[in-house]
Amino acid sequence: MKKTISAIHLMGLAAAFASCSNTAATPDHTGGTTGSGGTSAQGGSASGGSTATGGKTAAGGSGGSSGGTVGTGGSSASGGTTSQPVTGGNSSPTGGSSTGGASGGRPGTGGSSALGGSTSQPGTGGSSAVGGSTNQPGTGGNPATGGNPGRDGGPATGGAGGGTAIDSGGTSSSGQSAGCGKTSAITSSQYNNGNPISITVNGSQRRYILNVPTNYDNTKPYKFILGIHALNSNDKSVYNEKYYGLLPLSNNTVIFAAPNGVNGSTPCSGTGVGDSNCGWPAGNNNMELMDAVVKQVTDNFCVDTNHIYATGWSYGASMSYEVGCERPLGGTKANWGVRAIAIYAVRQMSGSCKPTIPIGYYLSHGTNDSVLGYDGGVSLTQTRAVANGCTWATPPKASGSHICTNLSGCKTGYATEFCSFVGDHTAYPDSGNESNSWGPAEVWKFLGQF
Repeated sequence: MKKTISAIHLMGLAAAFASCSNTAATPDHTGGTTGSGGTSAQGGSASGGSTATGGKTAAGGSGGSSGGTVGTGGSSASGGTTSQPVTGGNSSPTGGSSTGGASGGRPGTGGSSALGGSTSQPGTGGSSAVGGSTNQPGTGGNPATGGNPGRDGGPATGGAGGGTAIDSGGTSSSGQSAGCGKTSAITSSQYNNGNPISITVNGSQRRYILNVPTNYDNTKPYKFILGIHALNSNDKSVYNEKYYGLLPLSNNTVIFAAPNGVNGSTPCSGTGVGDSNCGWPAGNNNMELMDAVVKQVTDNFCVDTNHIYATGWSYGASMSYEVGCERPLGGTKANWGVRAIAIYAVRQMSGSCKPTIPIGYYLSHGTNDSVLGYDGGVSLTQTRAVANGCTWATPPKASGSHICTNLSGCKTGYATEFCSFVGDHTAYPDSGNESNSWGPAEVWKFLGQF
């Protein structure tokens, strides 16, 4: 279905926004001709590939439901960098738990993880002091420090210690949510059908739509994506457009949720696809809604808490940017955080947070955006690039074919990508069409590296 910019979307954004006030980066690739953009676009992501391990695993246990046996090895003082992932067979989003190595002593350090697609559970490096499974940290000793994660693999972590260790890739040594191994109180009749789930946030009734893999296994941690809608759209819009076109790419490896916004300060309640003036103005318990949705989902389903993402277009991109700033993985404001965000056509409108903690960052923006100007997207990317430790150089501006640029010099594990295309305000670059835009595949690839 062709996504065009509706008059109500343009007028609504205009009204809402009126009150709101060195190594050169090199193009990653270029694409075909571009087109004009559309209305609400919704998306998601998923995971793939095999779990990579940094260094040698101490006393590896058996793999997960589809993984082989994790290779065993002695304890290592330090894990080396592997150019190819060391895996115990091809694992599903988790490669099973491995038990800690010899008790006593201090854990070794994990090396850099290899290129291996996305990982739902980090590998282990070094031996732990009285280590249990990597799903539940062992006791005693100090946490090992993980190495730097590779661009396409998850970070390696050290053995289990007396607490949760955060490595330089921002991933904790424990990635399983409270819902792992439990029967969900959210029944199957409440998800995968586009019907909203009611949730109370600070005394106000809010809602969200949920999608769970059809072959869901409560012993396997899944990646989790928040799909955040644009102005004049709603949770049903996100569901209708398959979470920005990413649900079809996820292959039953991701849990998706689409929170619903507010009209001014009143929770949106439209029953159809789209809802006039429904958006994400600053405050209004919107961040608390994200907290509540994440908690309810992670309490009821097995989520890899190291791999939670946000994605959104227009006003939804603004809210996703704010989530990435206020709720980064490794932050202290909440007991959860996003590993990366993927946003489309953005300007900062849902808050004024300035990021300081790195996360993965992707933005696509049309050079002819008539709603949220192209330069605003470039400016926000520069702000995020500073937090990600990148060497800033203005990404090339598309003139005939799209150009996706990975900024250079970024902190290891925090890729920062900007895609420029000749087109208007859309989440679906070049074509403005969910079905044949290169956008969803590019986002899927981007999120898959974490």
